[in-house]
Amino acid sequence: MTLLLAADPVTLYRPGNPDERGWTGPGSSAAWSGTGNLQLSAGVSDPRAAEGGGTGVFGPARLESGELYLPPDASPADGMTAEVRGKRWVLSHTRLVADPVGTGLDCWQCAIQRDDTTDYGS
Repeated sequence: MTLLLAADPVTLYRPGNPDERGWTGPGSSAAWSGTGNLQLSAGVSDPRAAEGGGTGVFGPARLESGELYLPPDASPADGMTAEVRGKRWVLSHTRLVADPVGTGLDCWQCAIQRDDTTDYGS
């Protein structure tokens, strides 16, 4: 597998087991490790305390987000977390993108969003 973008070490984690209320948190055992590519976007900045968690225009809540590209053998799924660049990211909208000319450049594309609750103190 060849990556055409900058390479980042990535570790994927499956979701954890549901708790007594049925709420599923992040998992702690690695499902896959390898090389991927994290492309961050500007993210969302929201000053509304009721909806976005901010504290006004000078104290907005900011959620980092972007795209994560992984090789075909990674097999990511929505709800997994990825550790990249020392932070945890929640995966959604995972899809396999097939190379249209069949030269072996297939990859997974995942939307990612930062979740501070998955950092486990880091």
